[in-house]
Amino acid sequence: MLGHAARFAVYAFFPESQSLIITVQILHGICYAFFFATVYIFVDEYFPKDVRASAQGLFNVMILGIGALVANSVCPQLGQAVFKHGDKVDYHGLFLVPTYAALAAAAALLLLFHPPKKGAPQGGLAATPH
Repeated sequence: MLGHAARFAVYAFFPESQSLIITVQILHGICYAFFFATVYIFVDEYFPKDVRASAQGLFNVMILGIGALVANSVCPQLGQAVFKHGDKVDYHGLFLVPTYAALAAAAALLLLFHPPKKGAPQGGLAATPH
C-alpha cells in the first residue's frame, strides 16, 4: 500500500522526473506481484480447503473488479468537477487523492487487520527455538 502511495506522490510532486517515475513504476510492479502472492498465501493458510477457490475469487473481485469499477467511474468525474480549472487539470491535486487513499488504507490495514495466530505445527512436532 505504501508503494502505491509513493507512486502517486511521485506523480503529484515530481511529474517531470522521468527516472523517478520509471523507478516507482518498477516498484509498482513488484508491489503488485507481492500483493497477489500474499493474498493467495493468506487464503491457502487460513481458509478451509473447501472454500479456498471461493475466497480467492472474492478477493479478485474486490481487487480487480469493484476497485477498478469505482476508480474508472469516479476519477474522471472527480477530475472534471474538482480539479479542472478552465482548460487545465490540476494533476498535483488529482494525484494527491489516491496518495492519501493509499496512506489511509495502509493505516487501516496496520490497525485493523489481525490474522489469527497459528497453532502448534501439525504432526505432533513442537517447534524448537534456535
